[in-house]
Amino acid sequence: MTQLPFSLLSEEHYQAQMDQVLLWLERLRQATGHCERKPGLGIYWEYYAPDDGCERVVFISHGFTESTLEYSELIWYFLRAGYGVFICDHMGHGKSYRLLEESWLTHVTSFDEYIEDLNHLMEKVVLPRTEGKERFLFGHSMGGAIAMLYLERYPGRFARCVLCSPMVAPLAGNLPVPVGGALANFMCAIGQGERKIPIQKPFDGQDRWESNTGTTSRARYLWYLERQRQDRDRQNSSATYSWAREAVNVRHPILSQAGQVEIPVLLCQASMDTVVQLEPQDELVEQLPQGRKIVYPYAKHEIYRSANPTLETFLLDVLSFLDE
Repeated sequence: MTQLPFSLLSEEHYQAQMDQVLLWLERLRQATGHCERKPGLGIYWEYYAPDDGCERVVFISHGFTESTLEYSELIWYFLRAGYGVFICDHMGHGKSYRLLEESWLTHVTSFDEYIEDLNHLMEKVVLPRTEGKERFLFGHSMGGAIAMLYLERYPGRFARCVLCSPMVAPLAGNLPVPVGGALANFMCAIGQGERKIPIQKPFDGQDRWESNTGTTSRARYLWYLERQRQDRDRQNSSATYSWAREAVNVRHPILSQAGQVEIPVLLCQASMDTVVQLEPQDELVEQLPQGRKIVYPYAKHEIYRSANPTLETFLLDVLSFLDE
């Protein structure tokens, strides 16, 4: 593929164009619901398909503090390229179940919960609705870690996988990662796993464009920030010690079992990433039997929401990889 089969949204007129995209997505949404692995604990999911149907479906696994809505533009591009799209809110995010009352806190007792939630959703919803179709997995950041753990534990469900800035190992702000990990382990050991980690704080809706670590597109940044201000369920902004412990400890299971993932995997790496470590991503590519890496020199952590020049290159790479 040498050029995209669609035009990117204009960053100059982004707000108005996204209003239209949301209307189009509402029309192309085939189904939505809550899938319960345990009584009262529902995982929210959405399924989209092009007007003329599809034979290929992408499942999107989102990152830390994100939601289905943040991927609206990417979903639209996949649909324009002829793919169906499944997406869910992971536990503790968006419209899915939470273990704590505070909507801004992101909490999990074990990353195994993410994996088993995803597998239950796959078996009860995704596989029956995509029988006979080719399935692909797209995982960003935390969702990339979930994607890798899922592929290692449940092979044969996906034909290819794209990892966007995967969280093989996180960074810990100004703290050295071993110190942050030790603190998280200690706080969990003394029963304080549900407390907020000190380097983050509740959502306040303030515009921090200049210091944002996610995107190089101001238009995309402001669009989602406004929707966070309007919806309490999308105001995740901080992790608990328990989530931080699980994030720090996810590196070993990902890397130790990566050799079992036999499908082609494309790892998209942001050279300006200050959220996750890059060296463990390189190690993961080396461990994967069919792993390859593309580096985006002008991208921050959220490559899929970059400014248009980088975003165009990224989408071309992703669609070309899935089309192989």
